[in-house]
Amino acid sequence: MSAKKESIEWVAIGDIVLGSNPRTIKPGKDRINEYARSIALYGILVPLIADKKDDGYHLQAGYTRLAAIETLKGDKALSALAALNNVDLELVPVRIYHGDEKGRLMLPIIENNFHDVMNEVDVANQVKHLLDAGQEAKSLEEFFGKQKFALLLSVLALPTEVQELIKADRIKASTAVKFAKEIPEPAKLLKALNKASDKVEALYKSGKRKNKRITEGVLKGKQTPMKVVNDVATELKRSKLEGSELLLNFLHGLQSGMDAQSLLDALADGTAIAAPPVKKRGRKKKEATAEE
Repeated sequence: MSAKKESIEWVAIGDIVLGSNPRTIKPGKDRINEYARSIALYGILVPLIADKKDDGYHLQAGYTRLAAIETLKGDKALSALAALNNVDLELVPVRIYHGDEKGRLMLPIIENNFHDVMNEVDVANQVKHLLDAGQEAKSLEEFFGKQKFALLLSVLALPTEVQELIKADRIKASTAVKFAKEIPEPAKLLKALNKASDKVEALYKSGKRKNKRITEGVLKGKQTPMKVVNDVATELKRSKLEGSELLLNFLHGLQSGMDAQSLLDALADGTAIAAPPVKKRGRKKKEATAEE
């Protein structure tokens, strides 16, 4: 941004309004504590970004820095360190943008998306505001890259409930978009995602999973080669596809563990290969001994 379109002001913390920050995910405690110690040592090196209005300075970027100052104030040791380094805890540097609406809307995207953590839903909504303000799609595509820009537009088309899962880091945006294409009906998509979410929650509580994010493996199940064989064989038994008998024979051979030559001979001779017996799951009961 050129100097003509922005200025730096030292603003009282009480004059900053938090409501317009487009970033919806709040920073973690550890991250805030790291910022607090850094500010106590060096002060705020990167100004906050705000939109100056009649009722105050509406924050666009810098939530973590502001939260860190509040944490710093409540810590006697850090407050003493800040005083020792002449760090002002009542006034903060704020970048004020004086350009057009499109430039103002770009500021939080640049700040949050590339310096802090901003989820794809928040970025996508900010992109929508930019497009509504007249920003050319081509320039945004050049800024984000063609693939990322297409993803953001796809995120905007997702049901609100799915967007909330992305914002809560329960599913990656790319995974959600992929399954929205495979399951275009919103009701069915939400049903599948909710079922997967419950499964992940149960695995997380049992200690078998380290995070609560829904993955493609959870949604579809582990796609091992044999699972693919079994699933295709099951479907072929139901269907009446042309040539399904030959293919089913081949799959039965794979399921039975036949070697390549034996399988080829059977297919060439037209020998029917029976499906292997279904293995019963569970532990085998111990056989009673004579002493018992």
